[in-house]
Amino acid sequence: MAGSERNAFQQVFPNKELFRRSSRSALIWSGLSSLLLCLLLFDLYLFADLLIDRGELSIPGSEIETLTPLAGDILPELPSRVPNQGQNFRVTFRNRGILPAVWWSRNRYWGPAVAWSFREFEVLQTNQSALLVLILSAAFIGVVRSRMLSRARTLSARVGLDVVTRLRKTLHRQSLRLGPSDVEQRDADRVYEMFTTEIDKLRQGIFLRVYHLGRYLPELVLLVALSISIHWLVALQCLIPLGACWVLVQVAHRRFEAARRLSEDRARSDLQLLAEGLHKTRLVRGYGMEDFEHEQFQKSLERFSKNVKSLSQEETSTRWNVRFLVMASVIIVLFLIGKKVLLAPNQLSAPAAFFMLAAFSCMHRPLESLWLLQFEFGAARQAASKIKRYTGEIPEVGQAVGAKFLQPVAKSIQFEAVTYDLPGKYRLLDKFDLKLPAGGVTAFVSLDPLESRALAYLLPRFIEPHSGRILFDGEDIAWVTLESLRAEAIYVGGTDPSFTGTVFENITCGREEYSLQKATQAAKSVHAHNFILKLSQGYETFLGEHGEQLGVGEGFRLGLARAALRDPALMIIEEPATPLDDDTKSMIDDAYNRLLENRTVIFLPTRLSTLRRADQIILVHAGKVEATGKHAQLVKTSQMYRHWEYTRFNEFQSADRSTE
Repeated sequence: MAGSERNAFQQVFPNKELFRRSSRSALIWSGLSSLLLCLLLFDLYLFADLLIDRGELSIPGSEIETLTPLAGDILPELPSRVPNQGQNFRVTFRNRGILPAVWWSRNRYWGPAVAWSFREFEVLQTNQSALLVLILSAAFIGVVRSRMLSRARTLSARVGLDVVTRLRKTLHRQSLRLGPSDVEQRDADRVYEMFTTEIDKLRQGIFLRVYHLGRYLPELVLLVALSISIHWLVALQCLIPLGACWVLVQVAHRRFEAARRLSEDRARSDLQLLAEGLHKTRLVRGYGMEDFEHEQFQKSLERFSKNVKSLSQEETSTRWNVRFLVMASVIIVLFLIGKKVLLAPNQLSAPAAFFMLAAFSCMHRPLESLWLLQFEFGAARQAASKIKRYTGEIPEVGQAVGAKFLQPVAKSIQFEAVTYDLPGKYRLLDKFDLKLPAGGVTAFVSLDPLESRALAYLLPRFIEPHSGRILFDGEDIAWVTLESLRAEAIYVGGTDPSFTGTVFENITCGREEYSLQKATQAAKSVHAHNFILKLSQGYETFLGEHGEQLGVGEGFRLGLARAALRDPALMIIEEPATPLDDDTKSMIDDAYNRLLENRTVIFLPTRLSTLRRADQIILVHAGKVEATGKHAQLVKTSQMYRHWEYTRFNEFQSADRSTE
């Protein structure tokens, strides 16, 4: 599973994307900021050297010829004559700014740059001016580095945003392809979760990969190289115990976290046992079990206290172990560095020792961030895996090659041995056979509402039968174009949401061929015109998540207006389950009277008055037709229908339920 998650993340954001466009720029800015960190540390080294040596350098006379090309013609204290060979004498230079650092750095790779700076900038040749320059340089470097890191963060965030924007488009297209097949109406929640929460996890993972790898990996490498350049042997001697200490501390933390979770689970279980006793008072007192209950309670309480104490002891022990490891490593490092400073100051001066310690200190954050990065990637990889699995799903319905245009249904609708299985669950339709005359009103009902919904979804081909076929006037709808089919088989849902847009756009679905006059006529035919005019801007009122919200009855009538505008030959109406007020019910009934003229209508009813309106009711059970007939007839002849009707419309239900 972990391998598939890594592969999914690699597919979403492959390694080559790290070196393209914004990601490449983020890496460059992060790398430059790492260089500036090293430069800032070196500036602080020069500052410390200036404070400790006070610009004073004392060297043997024999070394003057070595110093001259480094410092140039700026040493008035040089003697006028060179003593005889073999004579021991020392030359001292005072108030010479960073000259001691120039001398100490002469054999290191950055020595020529320091010597050049000393020769070219007079402000570095005296103590006070050098002090001011070093302070201002540190502040300037800090500000520039902060700006670089800010730019790197912005670009890294942009990389994540670009990737998830592309994925959101893919998810949107895929939801449009797969959405109509969602008989259970649960995929919308799953897609919404991926579209928001999972996408954000993925975006954060991409940001961490670009920013943390771009910043902390080169930073760590440069700091190690910097410490080695100061004195390679001492640096290696110090890095070994420091690295071992850091690894052992991380292992100790991981072990403690695992032990803490285990102890907390045990404590939670014991606490639940203690709380359960609060619900047993009647049994305890009724059967005289007070002593037994007290004994059990005491045992559970002692076990709970023991687990809590054990966790506290484990935490204390871990803290002391970590402190011991850190203290031991610090002692070793300080001893190694201090010994070298005392025995060979020419090889490792006190300011250089502080320089090395500062580099070691700055390694902690990159190490910590890179270590935690592997765990923080987990959520992003899981999110990528979920998204890739969803976008890789194949739509249940596709248009056949050479599909032809469908004429409006005029004679009959026939289900012929139709079988449909709910994916991964159970069978909804089992060799279902039914023939409906065109032009009538039919109601589909079932004990399992998914069975009747599956029948309705099959007609506009939101789902595809796993076997069998559906015929419109003898024509298999699997071989007609989806556009012509869905233009003549309109589905109106009881809980269809409003699109983000104006009321006019919601009715016309943004189609330019429908005028405002036609949209108004459609709204009037289903009694939606009056409530639309009462909205803040009438037909130009903005609806959707950030606009005005419609009530259930208003939204349903808007859906009826949307369908009426297209004047389809077949209209499938799933009524809202939410109770409606009497005025709304009467307006919907009048709208039905107009919609039922000269077309075939199939209801998924939730109101008794709709059942009574139907020419025939099809009761579906176990995937087959259980009974057919009018409401009054089925109530008398079908025991199952009476049961279905009673469970939904009996008089003892909540008074809020819509039964008319």
